[in-house]
Amino acid sequence: MNEMVENQRAYLLSCWLPSGTFRLAPKNNQINPYFTNLALIALVRLKEWEAVRSHIEWYLHHVNADGYVNDYRLDGTLEVDTGKADSEDSYHTTLFSLLAEFVREGGETDWIVPHKDELVVLMQAVGKLQQKDGLTWAKRSYRVKYLMDNCEVARGFEDAAYLFAMLGDDASAEEARKRAAACRAGIHSMYSGMRKSYAVYDSRYPGWRKWYPDVTSQAFPILYQMTRPDEDAMLYEKITQAFPHFDTFQTGDLYPWMSMGECARLMGDWRRVDSMLNTANELYIFGPRSQYWLIHESGRYVELSLLCQ
Repeated sequence: MNEMVENQRAYLLSCWLPSGTFRLAPKNNQINPYFTNLALIALVRLKEWEAVRSHIEWYLHHVNADGYVNDYRLDGTLEVDTGKADSEDSYHTTLFSLLAEFVREGGETDWIVPHKDELVVLMQAVGKLQQKDGLTWAKRSYRVKYLMDNCEVARGFEDAAYLFAMLGDDASAEEARKRAAACRAGIHSMYSGMRKSYAVYDSRYPGWRKWYPDVTSQAFPILYQMTRPDEDAMLYEKITQAFPHFDTFQTGDLYPWMSMGECARLMGDWRRVDSMLNTANELYIFGPRSQYWLIHESGRYVELSLLCQ
């Protein structure tokens, strides 16, 4: 295992809090459960079972009376509920995906069994956000159907179906499968053949000079394998034409968006993957943009590095 993977393993574990969850960066006072769900896939790959399990249990213990999980901030050692979350659909569904990867990679599963009913609550909470077209609102108070969120939701429901089947809850597994299929169909309905792109949200299509959320959103159907035949190649070509140097972070955005490296990998663009990893070292990990290097970026860096070995 290369030196930089070990470096980032240490970085991620340095964000692990005594309560079980993770802060966004070693000196950051924010706890974002969604970004933590994404980040810890890397620790699953590295077999850091205790760290991943502790966050999942923290998450389940912090589901509020409405069935959702909020962001927290650190006040010294006290974790303070902010009363809000960036989204309600993606938080739960990325938790399902993290837990499913934990199981697939060989993590011990007996501890999950007592949490089955809590997992059903999570599925039903996202279900309340899902509309007749299969797409979810970002939040009850923010009725916008984002492409990015829905790609995470469709995958999360698929992973929930896997988990419920493993737990012997066939009814919940079937419900999750149906919700996943409906969401996937809804995502397909966001595609415009005339514009050769997906709606960024609702009926708003991307401006190809705007990195976030316009161009980055078009990578998500590739990332979560929601595209139909040939759409992924066409979308990736449009992404690279619009931002040919995204691999060296020339996007106008100070955040690295390492998820775009995974998009490049899926498209077989290893040149950009290598470039992104090397430039991340120079610019973020050891460079002037270190304050923008957060746990989910580190996690994706680790995943890509392991695949490059």
